Amino acid sequence: MPRPVITPTPAPNPSVNPIAISYETSAASNIAINVTAGQTGAPAGFSIQWMTLADYVALGNQWPGTSEVPNAQAPSFCKANFSGIVPSSGCIPYNLHPAQNVTVVIGDDSLYDNCAVSSPCSGAPLLCNTAYVFRASALDATGQLRVSDTITSATLPCVGGSSCTYSQGYWRNHPNAWPVTSLTLGTVTYQAAELMAILDDPARGNGLVILTHQLIAAKLNIANGADPSAVQQAVTDADNMIGALVVPPIGNGYLAPGQTGDLTETLAEYNEGTIGPGHCND
Repeated sequence: MPRPVITPTPAPNPSVNPIAISYETSAASNIAINVTAGQTGAPAGFSIQWMTLADYVALGNQWPGTSEVPNAQAPSFCKANFSGIVPSSGCIPYNLHPAQNVTVVIGDDSLYDNCAVSSPCSGAPLLCNTAYVFRASALDATGQLRVSDTITSATLPCVGGSSCTYSQGYWRNHPNAWPVTSLTLGTVTYQAAELMAILDDPARGNGLVILTHQLIAAKLNIANGADPSAVQQAVTDADNMIGALVVPPIGNGYLAPGQTGDLTETLAEYNEGTIGPGHCND
């Protein structure tokens, strides 16, 4: 019997689309988008804009600031700039070569702790069970602004009840909802005010801070009643890795982002509902 042939989804053609985006994956509070540079690349990085599909339709399927709707307002409209020039060695630039692609996550905390990204919506989750539109733009090697097509994708439904999880952005913005007044990170115990100072401190390429942001959120979720089974080993491993290091800005501890990346990702997936009991409706 002949083997079945699976036809892959066609990749964006950089010679046709100067910059292209496509949908990758969804969670309840974020959407991953793949960005592909055109035939002249995106040496200075790129920007992504997004808003709910409902707001987009209300504007007549137009983006705010276009010639058709120059003064229009969309409550959900936001953007993020992914820089091709970064300030420190701990940052990874988004200077795409011709036809190069990269996947970025819009929503939750991946923007907040990325020192190569600036966004007024960093740390803010997307709404669950909601359709969004996205587009990308970039200056190519000739200095010409290139804008992608608009694509649509949706977040997954949230999980109700007391056993769901919240992202670090939620805990940072809702200190009155904290179920505890202190946490131990590694072997050091921090009071609530110190934990808030840590959450309010952008990572700037310090893997210890990136890891600790997610560890704080995971421990708050667990203390709040969320099932820890999917992340308990990662929590233990993170505490062992942190040890006696004192987290900035309380101390000056440091870990390389490459050393903490896998644990950070597991903790983030738990907090954002990709694994474990699921994401709460923020």
